[in-house]
Amino acid sequence: MGLPQLQTCCLIFDLKTGCIIMGSINAVLSFTLLSLMIVLAEEVRAIDVELMYAGDVEMQAGVAGLYAMTVILVFMFLIKFLFDVIFVYGVSTERPGIIKAYMIMWIVFFILSMFIFFLNASNISVGTICTEMIYIAHNVYTILLCHSFYKQLNTREEV
Repeated sequence: MGLPQLQTCCLIFDLKTGCIIMGSINAVLSFTLLSLMIVLAEEVRAIDVELMYAGDVEMQAGVAGLYAMTVILVFMFLIKFLFDVIFVYGVSTERPGIIKAYMIMWIVFFILSMFIFFLNASNISVGTICTEMIYIAHNVYTILLCHSFYKQLNTREEV
């Protein structure tokens, strides 16, 4: 028993083209989120500096934690962007090792985001929940697409 195997991507493209498209979409989204997180980190740092001069230690501690979290997210999205670019390269050159590493990374990111989503679900708006559902569907489809292409490459090598 394993994951179901897809034969095409979106009923139009072959698996290789679909993986390249999904990897490119993920790279663009990762780069966009990376850019947004860099801007957010700079804004939070500016607020932190203002609070330092104001002398509100309790508020400054909370903002310092928020700044640390935004910096961590910047590095996380940078790593994800690099993985996305390497994945597109791995698919275009048909390297199963790169595809398998990307699948593992994608599953780890998916599990972490699901964990965070369900921990904060009571505090999230309806629009954010709908966006998260689209994100979950996109993740599941990407994992299935990568897995199917990986299996296709492995059966091709055996012949």
